[in-house]
Order: sequence, then structure tokens, then C-alpha cells
Amino acid sequence: MKSIAHSALYFLIFSTIASTAWTTESYLPNTAAAHMEKAPLIEIRNAKRVFPGILSGGQPTNAQLKEAKTKGFKTIINLRLIQETRGSEEVSTVSKLGMNYIHIPVSGAAGITQQNSQALIQALANNNAYPVLIHCASGNRVGALFALDAALRKKLPIE
Repeated sequence: MKSIAHSALYFLIFSTIASTAWTTESYLPNTAAAHMEKAPLIEIRNAKRVFPGILSGGQPTNAQLKEAKTKGFKTIINLRLIQETRGSEEVSTVSKLGMNYIHIPVSGAAGITQQNSQALIQALANNNAYPVLIHCASGNRVGALFALDAALRKKLPIE
């Protein structure tokens, strides 16, 4: 039940932030918008184009990582904890495919911190990283970190 409540809260916060009159031009590197056409949707769980050049969602399979590479993605950002990904071949798959791999471990609701939000924004500051696929298990942590950044750095209202 607690997990459902957290998921609903993340969705509500992110939906609110995403629906504001907040322009991506003032938020992301200049070249991000140009890459969205080159990075079509990958059918990962809860896939969302949250900003131009950025696809978020749940854990991709190795086949989906390969598809991401063929469709132009340059960077994979993983927000899952190491213990969540035991047995996963994601790091080696991404490396073999020649994409950038960034790991920012976010421990559920407790990991939605200013430090983790800043780490994500810093990872997105590289114009050469786009298009980017950001994932956790379901995509909720991605939206929550963007929402926190919007509230703290951009001073956008949570409600």
C-alpha cells in the first residue's frame, strides 16, 4: 500500500510540474530538443518523453538497450540501487554498445534528495550526451527528481 501511495505521489508531483508553463529551453542544454526526433520511443515500461531528448521509464531489457542504441541514444542513466540490479547485464551491455552509462543510486522515496536531483541535472548538462534514456524500476524516481529540481532550483510551486 505504501508503494502505491508513493507511486501516486510521484505521478502527481511530476504531472503537475510537467504541465506548468516551464520551458525546456531554459532547463536543458540547447541541443536537447534537436535530438528528440532522432530518438523515437522505446517500448520500455512506462515510457515517457519527459523533455526533448529525454526518454524515461522502467528498467530496459538488453534487447531494448540494443534498440535504444540503434535509434540513436547516447547515454543511459540508471537510478536503481545496485542491489536492485544484481544479475543484470546492463553495465556490460551499454559498454559493449558504446553508449555512456551513468549510475545515480536512488533509494525509493528516501532517495528523492536535493543531492540526487543535482546529480541527475549535472549528468544532463553535457550536450553530447543526448538523446538520453533515464530509468529506474518503473520510472517514478525519474519524475520525482525532476519535480524536486523544479521546486528547488526553478522555484516552481509543488501544487
